[in-house]
Amino acid sequence: MPIVRSSQQSNETLEGFYKQLESESTTAATKSIGADMLAFIAMINKTFVSTMMYGVTSHNVLCIQVDDAEESDWLILVNGIGYNRYLIEYKLPPGIKSCHNVTVKGDVHSLEEARSFLIVAMNESEGWLLCKELQRLYNKLWSGTRAKQAFSLWLEFEEVAPGSWNVENEFCNIQIRLEDGRRYGLNVWTYRFLETAIQEDASSGRNLNGLYIVPPDLFVKELTRDCVESAVRDLLDKGDLESVLNPGVYSKSREPF
Repeated sequence: MPIVRSSQQSNETLEGFYKQLESESTTAATKSIGADMLAFIAMINKTFVSTMMYGVTSHNVLCIQVDDAEESDWLILVNGIGYNRYLIEYKLPPGIKSCHNVTVKGDVHSLEEARSFLIVAMNESEGWLLCKELQRLYNKLWSGTRAKQAFSLWLEFEEVAPGSWNVENEFCNIQIRLEDGRRYGLNVWTYRFLETAIQEDASSGRNLNGLYIVPPDLFVKELTRDCVESAVRDLLDKGDLESVLNPGVYSKSREPF
């Protein structure tokens, strides 16, 4: 269960607390708050599988912490105000552009909006910085809002000796230029060139008798603009582009969450 109540309040679960609020309240508004917070907790448990977080309740507000320690402070506050509305607040980490205790607040009007805001809050608060599950969700959310994000390509096989490349059995360099200004250089192999490289390495004795040491960034069927564009677009739409372009972020030997 990704979210559990902090051991500081171990006398009752989060679900039990909000069920009591829902069932024992004397006003429709307060009953709605209890129901909405139960839905919020269920959403967390459905969205996350391995990412743990801990909740402390203050009055009806859910205070989310990254670990279960008495000295831990909240990073995210969730205040259900009834009728599918949530006030969510999260802390920004101290840094060059922010002082201590700077927060961001949002007023959302549906559980789906609350889910998106929670993912952003968890990412930007940096409490779950090395959590791969969160990064995948955040990248998918980010890419989903820009599903048709524009990008341009510089392709070595078009710029250097065009027409002389074996498009089905070759490798090349490319550059991806995203509309937000980011630029990435990639090494691209065709599927057939993988077989060629392994055979050449095995015959020459290089690279551990046929096992290449550093894989390419991207595999494609053939070196054509259409094929490369399609591969990049698929990665953008699935939210996986950053995991390919920044593999160091996704290959930590230590994954505590």
